[in-house]
Amino acid sequence: MRRILVSCAVVGVLALPAAAIARAQGGAGPGYVVVSKAVGNGGVNGSPVVTVVVRGFVLGRVSQEGDVQIVQLPSVGGRGAPQVTPGVSARKFRWHGRGHTILIGKEYTGSNFRFRAMGGLYRVVVRGTGVYLFAGGHGHVTVQGSSYQRKDGTYSVNGSRPRSLPKRPLTRKIRGR
Repeated sequence: MRRILVSCAVVGVLALPAAAIARAQGGAGPGYVVVSKAVGNGGVNGSPVVTVVVRGFVLGRVSQEGDVQIVQLPSVGGRGAPQVTPGVSARKFRWHGRGHTILIGKEYTGSNFRFRAMGGLYRVVVRGTGVYLFAGGHGHVTVQGSSYQRKDGTYSVNGSRPRSLPKRPLTRKIRGR
């Protein structure tokens, strides 16, 4: 028992300088974003509730009618293909990135479906009602709620307290503290 306590104390003492360096670097680690019960304007044809570009992962659900566009951006070490639960319609689309880059993505439309994109650099755009999203890594997110409804869902970025979704698009960086 004494060996375990001494070992834990040594590990704790050695971890303190590493934690101090990470804090001093001001957010070198990955961050995350959480969106809950989001409601957008116009459903599938309306403005995006969430647009996230992240090197890391995105997990989400659309409980009512909505759509998700997922583009896997070129990256070093990108792996894994986006996955969506069966039962939704899917179609390919062309996305015009910065400059003259044209990438092929997939758009999934339906209701009560889940999606995930892990282990690469992704651009994910979500429209609809009843949107839940959790993303982590390095990147940025743009959120926008409904301008018609009072209870339009909440968002939290990098551990901040949950706030009501804004009526106009708001962009924040995803990074650790």
